[in-house]
Amino acid sequence: MELLRRGQSVTMRDAAAPTLGRIVSVSADGSRVTVTWHVRPGHEHETTREEATALRLAHESEIFENQ
Repeated sequence: MELLRRGQSVTMRDAAAPTLGRIVSVSADGSRVTVTWHVRPGHEHETTREEATALRLAHESEIFENQ
């Protein structure tokens, strides 16, 4: 599992539609991540808490594609 850090852009691993968010905080043990979503159907501009294993770092092309 990759180490996730505050400020990084992430996407959901198994999402049916494109997602893109930015990490707001990470739990001390790294297992839970708080994300503010820019692109996530039904959750745009919301902040949610996710399991770190459900996320991956967004590739640069995904970031620019969704701006």
